[in-house]
Amino acid sequence: MPTNRTEDRNGDSDSFLATVWRNLGYATRRLRQSPGFTLIAILSLAVGIGANTAIFTLINAVLLRELPLKAPEELVNLYIDTPDFHYNVFSYPDYEDLRDGTEDVFQGVTATRIILAQVDRDGSVEMLPGETVTGNFFPLLGVEAQIGRTILPEDDVAPGAHPVAMLAHRFWQSAFGGDPDIVGQQIRLSGRPYTILGIVPEEYTGNFRGLEPAVYTPMMMINELLAATNDQLKARGNHSMFLKARLKPGVSLPQVQVAMDAVSTRLAEADTEDWDPDGKFISVPTESVILFPPFDRFVRAAAWLLMVVVGLVLLIACMNLASFLLAQALDRKKEIALRLALGATRRDLVGQLLSETILLGVLAGTAGLGLSVGLLKLLVTADLPLPFPVTLDLSPDPSVLGFSLAISLIAGIFLGLVPALQSTNPNLASTLKDETAGGGKPGKLTLRNLLLVAQVAVSLVLLVGAGLFLRSFQQVQAVDPGFGREPSAILTVVVPSTRYNEQEGRVFTRGLLDRFRAIPGVESVGVIDNLHLNTMSTQNIGFNVDGVEPPPGRDAHSADRATVDAEFFDAAGIRILRGRNFNEGDLPDNPRVAIISEAMARKFWPSVENAIGRTIRRSNDPDLQVVGVASDAKVRSLGESPRSFVYIPYSQSYTTFLTVVARTAADPDRLALDLLATGRQVDPDLWVWEAKSMDSHLGIMLLPARLSALLLSVFAVLALALASVGLYGIVSYAVSQRTREVGIRMSLGADGGSVIRMLMRSGLRLVAVGGV
Repeated sequence: MPTNRTEDRNGDSDSFLATVWRNLGYATRRLRQSPGFTLIAILSLAVGIGANTAIFTLINAVLLRELPLKAPEELVNLYIDTPDFHYNVFSYPDYEDLRDGTEDVFQGVTATRIILAQVDRDGSVEMLPGETVTGNFFPLLGVEAQIGRTILPEDDVAPGAHPVAMLAHRFWQSAFGGDPDIVGQQIRLSGRPYTILGIVPEEYTGNFRGLEPAVYTPMMMINELLAATNDQLKARGNHSMFLKARLKPGVSLPQVQVAMDAVSTRLAEADTEDWDPDGKFISVPTESVILFPPFDRFVRAAAWLLMVVVGLVLLIACMNLASFLLAQALDRKKEIALRLALGATRRDLVGQLLSETILLGVLAGTAGLGLSVGLLKLLVTADLPLPFPVTLDLSPDPSVLGFSLAISLIAGIFLGLVPALQSTNPNLASTLKDETAGGGKPGKLTLRNLLLVAQVAVSLVLLVGAGLFLRSFQQVQAVDPGFGREPSAILTVVVPSTRYNEQEGRVFTRGLLDRFRAIPGVESVGVIDNLHLNTMSTQNIGFNVDGVEPPPGRDAHSADRATVDAEFFDAAGIRILRGRNFNEGDLPDNPRVAIISEAMARKFWPSVENAIGRTIRRSNDPDLQVVGVASDAKVRSLGESPRSFVYIPYSQSYTTFLTVVARTAADPDRLALDLLATGRQVDPDLWVWEAKSMDSHLGIMLLPARLSALLLSVFAVLALALASVGLYGIVSYAVSQRTREVGIRMSLGADGGSVIRMLMRSGLRLVAVGGV
């Protein structure tokens, strides 16, 4: 008996495979008989499937792909929660305090910071993204070197003591051709040789999705890499480091919070300098973080919105083709009825008809996969105004291939199921007696009409959504940033502290700016150490004002700040409303001065005029006397309300990190290149961060709105085009079915205009219903 059951199962299996193979052969012949329809169907579906696959590939790379870390469920990201910002990042002293105070709950705490590293290679200098990491970073995350070894705790014990580095896999391949003997050789970073310890494995692309560093160095080398004039390892107010920690076995997040609260309480009770007494540490599971918690909810919302939009486009394409297949089903009713009368089963006929649409879906899915690869290549190579290049792995992995196959099969079944069921359920007697070509009477088009109404409705929804996004983009674009209204170029440089002391650095900077002013077309040149609307970092100043109490629970007020020279205001288009600009008398040995924003003046004094001559008191630095009030400018985002801002003169506060703003009557993009070339002439090893136009700088803030409006508009227009094709198909089919009726009407004296209006009325009625 068991043997017989096995034989039966094998027989059933062979029969099923034979049936599938026979149906596929039948479907192939049927599709070859209508090459025009087949090509149009494949292209229509390919557009919808390709768009879905491309968006899913992005979502997979950003949201779904597992982190290549050991036991990622044990890892948490750490942040500082303050009244001003819920997810602030750390300074190195903050990291040390938290690391030492949480040994009972964490196996270890590690810190990392994104930097731009100057790489000297083959006689040229380039700035590449890098990461400085604490010595326990790679061991704690469970990342092992592909070649050589990783950075270890003994490489990170004393400032400037261990110039060693690891190379990212991508950089190793592009810069050194994947040479396995590179370990032990040297690479020059920021003018100093670093010994290469090893190569990071290909699957690990850094601490942030989409931002792959070229090099990794120990945290203790941060001052040398940045040529910093102030010690980055001691400045508690310098919040620039991201922390991860690994939980000890059996430790819960509430236990972690108790331990971290104890540390923050100690810092507050000790009145620690630059520590917010209202601040506390918080943890977020690493698997829940995409980029940065404040941004993540927008990333997720945008991702799923795009999936819904492209899903609707695919749905329209399917409904469009389904309406054509319903028309074909009407024409094939007599054939189907004859086959049923001769003994064919309905199940076999449905299988044959579904095999046609499933084959269509698979062919369209293959074409759509190729289309998605092309679209993603365009995205990767697009010149987007981003501070760092995006390095997402957008190659089709098993998840993407499975998704593409799944939606191809679903589309094929969706396309064919209703037409197959409808055409295999005829009234045999009436259909066989009917000698017409398919019984295409107007009343038979009800389902096709419903499909068209749905297409119009969905297209209209997408068009309205695109219109709303376009209007939002126009509103954002119309926001006055308060600076950079006139054509300007930007060059961000670092004056190496390893080669110039403060006095030499000032002389070098003065000579550099003089050369920039001599460039034809330049109207004004100024410098600032942290340009407004900079997505990379912000700088704060703590202060008090006589007669104005700090916010509840705080011992000082806070404002954004920047160091500028006197020419910056003219170059950037920021007006001095009251008082004076900085001048040659504002020297380090003279009383310290500042220019404040109009918003700050209105906040602390009854009128703007009263701000001049007032004192901004600082606890650990010299007080500042307000000598001028400047017009407001957007600082952190285009949508913000006017913020308090303090400008400090470069002549009294030396800095090595400078952004040159050059206003011009010529082409700002060309001027940016001229600034770069001139800077290289002055110093061939000048550390250049970026060279671009002011429009490109502001474009970073406009990028999310611009991309959203563009993508939704493209998909909405595509959906409308597909719906229009569906409307044309229905109207043309209806006209072909009423050819005899039209001939009779014309022979009885009806004019062409009235006949055209009669035929168009049904189509326009469907459009009106869909619109409503």
